[in-house]
Amino acid sequence: MIHLLGNNQIVINLANTLFERQIPFKVYSTIETEIIGNNFIKVDNTIELKKLILADTNKRLIISAGAPWIFNDEFLSAFDPIGIFNIHGTPLPQDKGGTIVSWLILNKKRLGNSIIHKIVREPDAGPVLMSKEFIYPASCHFPFDYLIEYNIQQEILATELCLEWIKGNVDLSKTSEQPHYLSTYWPRLKTNLNAWINWSWTGNDIELFVRAFDEPYLGALTTWRGKQVHLKKCFFQHDAHFHPFQFGLIFRVRKTDELHYLAIAVEGGTLYCEDCKDEYGNSLMRQIKEGDRFQTKENKLFEAQKRTVKTKQGLSVQSDF
Repeated sequence: MIHLLGNNQIVINLANTLFERQIPFKVYSTIETEIIGNNFIKVDNTIELKKLILADTNKRLIISAGAPWIFNDEFLSAFDPIGIFNIHGTPLPQDKGGTIVSWLILNKKRLGNSIIHKIVREPDAGPVLMSKEFIYPASCHFPFDYLIEYNIQQEILATELCLEWIKGNVDLSKTSEQPHYLSTYWPRLKTNLNAWINWSWTGNDIELFVRAFDEPYLGALTTWRGKQVHLKKCFFQHDAHFHPFQFGLIFRVRKTDELHYLAIAVEGGTLYCEDCKDEYGNSLMRQIKEGDRFQTKENKLFEAQKRTVKTKQGLSVQSDF
């Protein structure tokens, strides 16, 4: 039987494919998930999860895609020597970590990879079972666009693994070690922790940063008249020269029947912004005036660069101690 751990879109789509092909499977997660048929089991902890999977004494394929649990050595060893496989979307060992598509945008990368690797204690470090290279289309602009293609490509490879495994064409014990000397790691990002804009950056870098936190995320952060605000739908244009004292100043507010934008002074030109909301999601585009300024305090920029860590309450910044 095939056991799927997680509840993201990749798992849901893969479950639908397996159901249509009448391939036996189960899906496990900590929250209720709409899975076709009687194939979903809500599981609160890894102790219960281990018992449920080990109860299947037949040939097993276990795939994790955004699983909500942290797997310790004791849990992983229970499934040796074959183990549990994880779906990842970068050319491991490069770009290990989380919030993959935001890092792709920040680093101006369009080359993608679908990879299925064995889970080991160190994140994203296990040997690779299967991989496939692809290119994100030029139409990918926001994280939402990247995520659509990301999910499609990961599902294609995961489906291929499942179908070939059912046919007996895949030996799960035959994996390849990653060339760890090429490793790079980027930590997970969270909008309300990491998305603060540094207005001393170049216009190009600010545009990339805002894009990296655009849909489906809340948007990049800064303050306006002392209030926390989110910026989205921004683009940079080399069309002027401004002194550093002007950076962050809104020097034009354009309103017509067809468009509405803010023109913001940045290094090298103008950042044009079509969407600014407060922390409750209310639009501020009609309240912002020419001569207003976006600012970010130094302490916010300092905190934004701290590493995020996964806790029982969710993502948080790493303590200094």
